[in-house]
Amino acid sequence: MTERHELRWGGFAGLAFVILALLGRFLPGNPPNVDESQSTITSWIADNRGMMLTSALMWAAAGGLVIWFASAFAEAMRERDERSDVHLALLAGSVLVGGAIFVNAAMTGATAFGIDGRDAALTMMMFEMTSVMTTMIGFAAALPLAAAGIGVMRTHLMPNWLGYLALLAAVVSVAGSFGIFASTGTFAAGGFLMTGVPLLLSALWIACAGGYMVREHLPELTTGEAVVPQM
Repeated sequence: MTERHELRWGGFAGLAFVILALLGRFLPGNPPNVDESQSTITSWIADNRGMMLTSALMWAAAGGLVIWFASAFAEAMRERDERSDVHLALLAGSVLVGGAIFVNAAMTGATAFGIDGRDAALTMMMFEMTSVMTTMIGFAAALPLAAAGIGVMRTHLMPNWLGYLALLAAVVSVAGSFGIFASTGTFAAGGFLMTGVPLLLSALWIACAGGYMVREHLPELTTGEAVVPQM
């Protein structure tokens, strides 16, 4: 039984992830769409090189923090329903997402790092790669989000509305990942609708769940007739 404050620290990790992820997404400004001209894209990267490198570092740190958050969340779920494997799906999914976020951050940093003197066609290719990967992370994120939503409703670890919110974020994340099929327009890969909206919804869920974890405001565990506090 957890009698320490791992859950609280996991909540802090979740809140830190939200802050770094939102800063990493919006600090450089809105990137151009993949269907814009080569000169427009390369000029934007050159003008925002410093901000993109800073953003890459923030995303790299966020990738580790989301794993920490999910690990604490999964442990709390396991304590309440050891016979289920939902907590393992949450943990494995978070490792997948955290690793993808780190790799994407490194690719973004590489795109900005060598912009001076590099062939514009190569920069364009790297920009498209990061746009596609950013979009496809939504598909990976659906696994831990769905597992968290199911786990909340099975264990009543948190209010049921948080479970529904996690499931909604999972559906929106999957829908956003289909942006890889669009190379122009509003639904294009890397655009705000297909990546920004899923991120905001997922961040909202993590912020709410992290807040409950930081406050240690979870139902008590019971063993027989005895009541065992969570912390």
